[in-house]
Amino acid sequence: MRLVNRFATLLLGVALLGGGLLLIAEVFAVALNREGLVADHTGWYRTLTGTRLGDAWVRTGFIAVGVLGLLILVAQLTRWKPQRLSTRLADGWHLQRRSVERQLATAATGVAGVESASARVRRDGDGWRTRIRAVSEAPVGPEVESTIRRELERLGASPDDDVGVQIVRPSRSSRAGVPRVET
Repeated sequence: MRLVNRFATLLLGVALLGGGLLLIAEVFAVALNREGLVADHTGWYRTLTGTRLGDAWVRTGFIAVGVLGLLILVAQLTRWKPQRLSTRLADGWHLQRRSVERQLATAATGVAGVESASARVRRDGDGWRTRIRAVSEAPVGPEVESTIRRELERLGASPDDDVGVQIVRPSRSSRAGVPRVET
């Protein structure tokens, strides 16, 4: 989202700068009794004094601006996945969310009996909320949770952070020797 905001800010800045410079040039053209650089001054005056709010193109313009404003508002209010997670190892330090998820999935896969695992980490206030999904025949939930808690502590998460572990049975395709691909 940060990249989108910076790009939108750049476009808005360039548009405002260009429009301001064009307006200054047009004002100087009017002051010197010259013809406009871009706009026909008499045509603009006739258009602005002859246009009514009920005209179709005016309503279309209002609707387009309103829809654009709503799209910008929705984009700004949408909660995006955090790219960085704050850690308590040092003040101002952050970890990349995807890197933490890969590290936790690797740690869960290291537990005996776990075939594969995936992890999701989200911010929860000042802490993290972790969800682990492990594929295993054996009931290894407590072992996976203790392994994940140790790994989270090593990464700088709070010991009070929420950790959820879901153990699922392997599907028939994985039992038949077909390798599973985790994303």
